Amino acid sequence: MSKSPLVSIILPTYNRAAILGVCIESVLNQSYTNWELLISDDCSTDNTVEVIKHYVSRDIRITGVTHEQNLGLPRNRNTALSAAKGKLVFFIEDDLVLHKDCLEKLVSTYNSFDTHNIVIVPRLIENTEPDQEAVRRNVPFYVNRLTGEIFNNYGQDSGSVLEVDIGHACCLYPRDKLQAIGGYEEEAYKGTYCREESDLNMRLINRGFKFYFQPAAVADHNRVGTGGCRLSGRLRQTYYYARNHIIFLLRNFGIKSTYMIPCFLIVLSRRILINNFF
Repeated sequence: MSKSPLVSIILPTYNRAAILGVCIESVLNQSYTNWELLISDDCSTDNTVEVIKHYVSRDIRITGVTHEQNLGLPRNRNTALSAAKGKLVFFIEDDLVLHKDCLEKLVSTYNSFDTHNIVIVPRLIENTEPDQEAVRRNVPFYVNRLTGEIFNNYGQDSGSVLEVDIGHACCLYPRDKLQAIGGYEEEAYKGTYCREESDLNMRLINRGFKFYFQPAAVADHNRVGTGGCRLSGRLRQTYYYARNHIIFLLRNFGIKSTYMIPCFLIVLSRRILINNFF
């Protein structure tokens, strides 16, 4: 494979016109220039379409699609994945701002491995507190073996490339491998679509993929409370977290889910009772 392969950057968006341009500008400013940006608008009701049209006219590497009905995040991502032409795919989000050399670091790290059954995970500096379980263990990701919950400390600077258990939603993948497994699961996850990226990553892990965290590839994740797949109300968020996580366990852990689901529900109930969830 070329040392400078075409990278398809996939950007799903929904009702985030106010911040979308900042994300796109960070793509335009990348030191690595062999990319295409596929913006997939999930039937936004604000002026997202106008923002997309502006950038499509500005740079021939950018294409945009606006769906006539809301597809949901997984299917919205898959429509862009099906149109991707790059050897590599980099999923980003509309509240993400890439540092100038982020893509360059991801690609060079990918190229440093002899195998292509790998995923490169960038460092995300977030405006929310990291999960204490991951902080306490001083790791970017921690998977609880009893409950299957994934705890994140995206902003950690490990100092060097580090093999990790799993990745987050904004990773660099080989395109053909993603398409071979059918991309994201479109029907199983609802509401906040929590765990849809974990499901994708777990299916790759079950096929022998390894995940590597590259702290030198940095993006600022400025989480916002509206648009996208954010849902208002703590009760709704908790419901979809529980529902989607149970689906995730059933789909990916087989017979182990028979003890993992009860363990998860016990831990979740305790967390709710002490008012320390979300």
